Amino acid sequence: MERSVVALTSSSVNEEAYSEIQIQLDSHKASPKLIIFFSEVDMLWFFSQKLQSRYPDSVVIGSSTYVNYNSEGYSHCGASVLAVNSDIEVTSGLLFDIDRHPGMYKAHITNALSGLSSYENTCCLEFMTAFGKGEELVLDTFEEALAGTGITVAGGSAGVATDRKETFVALNGAIYKNTCAFVLIHNLKGKIGLYRENIFKPTSYRFTATYADCEDRVVMEYNEEPAAEILARALNVPVDRLPKELESHPMGRIVDGTINITEADEVYADGSISYYATIYNHTKMLLLETDNIKRVWKETVERVKNDFKEPAFTISINCLSRSRLFENENCFGEFVNVLRNYGTFIGVSGYGEQLNFVHLNQTMILLVFE
Repeated sequence: MERSVVALTSSSVNEEAYSEIQIQLDSHKASPKLIIFFSEVDMLWFFSQKLQSRYPDSVVIGSSTYVNYNSEGYSHCGASVLAVNSDIEVTSGLLFDIDRHPGMYKAHITNALSGLSSYENTCCLEFMTAFGKGEELVLDTFEEALAGTGITVAGGSAGVATDRKETFVALNGAIYKNTCAFVLIHNLKGKIGLYRENIFKPTSYRFTATYADCEDRVVMEYNEEPAAEILARALNVPVDRLPKELESHPMGRIVDGTINITEADEVYADGSISYYATIYNHTKMLLLETDNIKRVWKETVERVKNDFKEPAFTISINCLSRSRLFENENCFGEFVNVLRNYGTFIGVSGYGEQLNFVHLNQTMILLVFE
């Protein structure tokens, strides 16, 4: 039996989509310990129930996504499944009320830890619902609960293929709002590599956030000027064209030599700008621009291949905005082909990426299993 298998369907009809997935899994004689699945938002409940019913001894975790992609291809419709059959230990849990009080559920993490035989070669994979502005609160909770274990968190905020401001996550047969679902995965066959890919580079423009509302993720002023005005001037565009320009010019903060990216959400009439991640007062920020995308892809492949001769399976968390950029550049299919360098893989595309207890935007995270 193969250690891991993937299945993909482009059908938006629940029964038909699940039947296509099940046929593919059965053809590989899947007997999974862990199932990771992604789907269009209205299909998530159906797949969560069906997969848990079919594989009652498995941990089944999932999320809604902007686009499905795995080793078999990609589709905006339908669903994508990764089944891991052997050589892992898995425990799971949920954090509720993530927009306000996820810390109240820290015991759910410690309970999951108690089910592992070892913390070595172990990671925490999490998916949380978007639009609640709770990602930093959730990551603080994980950082407290996992302190001293050496276990790192990687994951993403859920996605959706429309402008609808509603996403869901799934765990063990049910779906949830305002929740983070997580699994602790102990690799019995070797190490786990965590990587981030950044397709942006700094411009010459530097700003300090001099007036910010951290709770609402809004920056009113950079360098004591209205945020929209100073960024529009830097980009040499009128303010009414700024939202479009900011899609390819996110903000960045350099931490330990790497750039943490923060993406703009809305530009308001008063000159303030809201973001998908928190920018704190007095933070020094860089205005970014797109780098050579295909060169960056190649560099990521080289980094992973230096660490892993033959990856067993890989999980990709790719920002929704990156996916849209690749589609606009007619290279999303090429992006999926590049991911085939990482063994059997599955991916999700949503509204945020999390790594090492930091919430990011417009980034790709890879979890590579030996």
